[in-house]
Amino acid sequence: MKAMMLTAGLGTRLRPVTDHWAKPVVPFLGIPLLKYPLYLLQESGVTELVLNTHYKSEQVDALAKEISSANLKVHVSHEPGTPLGSGGGIWKAKPWLKGSDRESFLVCNGDEVILPKDPEILSKFKAEHKKNNALATILVMRHPLVGTQFGGVWCSPEGNVRGFGKDSKAFGADSTGFHYIGMLLLNSRIFDYLPEGESNILYDALAKAIANKEVVRIVEGDFTWFETGNPHDLLEGSKEGLELLHAGQGEDAKALRAITKRFWKPGTKLEKHSEALVLHGPETKIAAEAAIKGFAVLEEGSRVEAGASLDSVILMPHAQVTSDKKNEIVLPPAVTTYLSFKKLSALSRA
Repeated sequence: MKAMMLTAGLGTRLRPVTDHWAKPVVPFLGIPLLKYPLYLLQESGVTELVLNTHYKSEQVDALAKEISSANLKVHVSHEPGTPLGSGGGIWKAKPWLKGSDRESFLVCNGDEVILPKDPEILSKFKAEHKKNNALATILVMRHPLVGTQFGGVWCSPEGNVRGFGKDSKAFGADSTGFHYIGMLLLNSRIFDYLPEGESNILYDALAKAIANKEVVRIVEGDFTWFETGNPHDLLEGSKEGLELLHAGQGEDAKALRAITKRFWKPGTKLEKHSEALVLHGPETKIAAEAAIKGFAVLEEGSRVEAGASLDSVILMPHAQVTSDKKNEIVLPPAVTTYLSFKKLSALSRA
């Protein structure tokens, strides 16, 4: 099966972390964000993958080479100038994705951490798409902020998609709004609805298809979703992820452990200290005199020197701490920026 991962975004809300890394390359619990959806694609039987690139494309290129194997052929579709959006990215990748009108391909965001609570949901997703002969099938979950903070996928009681956005009144009183988790199946006929150049796959292509009476459906699942779009959420998601790894008993915890088993570099380990959960990446160092509370993520090559204390802190690769840090993301010396949790509310709305 073919798939496309959308990896060309600017990651603006995650600055200044993304001043240093393309967002799909940003590490989350010792693993580049891109590898979390990659795991789901691999479990879905994907054997050919397209990555689109724009911002810091050389970093995504390097990751593409790393994940390419005998079982996964990887293509890179570069977008110079300006990013083409979710629809335009698919349109540009047409030479690799387009098949017969009976064939479909997967599309997913390259920076989402989504953990299924139902191990069969991906099989159900593909089966429903095929059974309904749908142009598109969208994987969704329930979320209380749909229609307020998030735009929703608005559906009939039968699961047919009526439209997208925050305004529930636009789609009928019996419509239900769902949160799009960043994965959908598309029939090759989608290219009939994609304009040349920049576009959005939902608001441009699928909205047009729905108006043309095409079958666009949802499959609802239950997922643990770690928002990583801004520094505040990256900190919170890391804390929750460590707790899930350490003590979680559900299918989402099993999925996260399977991901770490597949993608952690040798030497990565999670330890429970007296007052903290600590993830050690390879070639990290914590001085014996350093104190840690809450949680700490030490990405590859990072160091905590004597006299320092950490409380709920992420050290990005090759970062160094010599003093007290609390609720912060510490970037490497080349960036020389410290992010304080207390100051992140404004950043999270940027």
